[in-house]
Amino acid sequence: MEINQVIETYDQGAVHYDAIMKRYWHIEREPLIASLQLKPGQTVLDAAVGTGLNLSAYPEGVHVVGVDLSKKMMDEARKKRVSADITFKVSDMCNLDFPDNSFDAAASGFTFCVVNDPVLALKEILRVTKPGAFIAILDYCKSQDPEFHKWQELIFDASSQLGFPTGKIKWNALMDYDELIYNSKLPIEVLVDNRIENPNPFLCGCQLLLKNSKA
Repeated sequence: MEINQVIETYDQGAVHYDAIMKRYWHIEREPLIASLQLKPGQTVLDAAVGTGLNLSAYPEGVHVVGVDLSKKMMDEARKKRVSADITFKVSDMCNLDFPDNSFDAAASGFTFCVVNDPVLALKEILRVTKPGAFIAILDYCKSQDPEFHKWQELIFDASSQLGFPTGKIKWNALMDYDELIYNSKLPIEVLVDNRIENPNPFLCGCQLLLKNSKA
């Protein structure tokens, strides 16, 4: 989706987003954030922070910088109870407004399936995180099972243009993580690649832990 379309969709759906995710795509975020092995004093990028579903999982003593294109989504995030120190910033994942090597780690939930250029978005996260940094990702993705994949093909146009629920959440039902993490030639080491396969085409996903292997 183009940037303006992303902002419009998620501004419109911001107040409903948490309820929608809880009803249809609820996944506990604590294991995702725990995989980063964060230590007090470290700074982590949450990209894109959205309504802050990751925020309660961050430990005390950690500084989290949450970026998103939607101000209204971040307004909802500010209502969350958190232990970590949180800063919010409007920023495009494909053009992050931070110097190189700014962050000790990064996390992202249900984001790459939304951005227009997933490879560029991950490239930017690698740029702003330090060598050796862990990057934890939870997302929707294309199934590796051809029988499930064919149903994702069927919903692709509607999920990316119409949205489910209509106008609230839009995403790429054919988000290809094999292409992103194995064929993009980005400087990453794949530490964990857990795929969630489901005959329901709305429920295929992945949880990944990557390591920034840049020099």
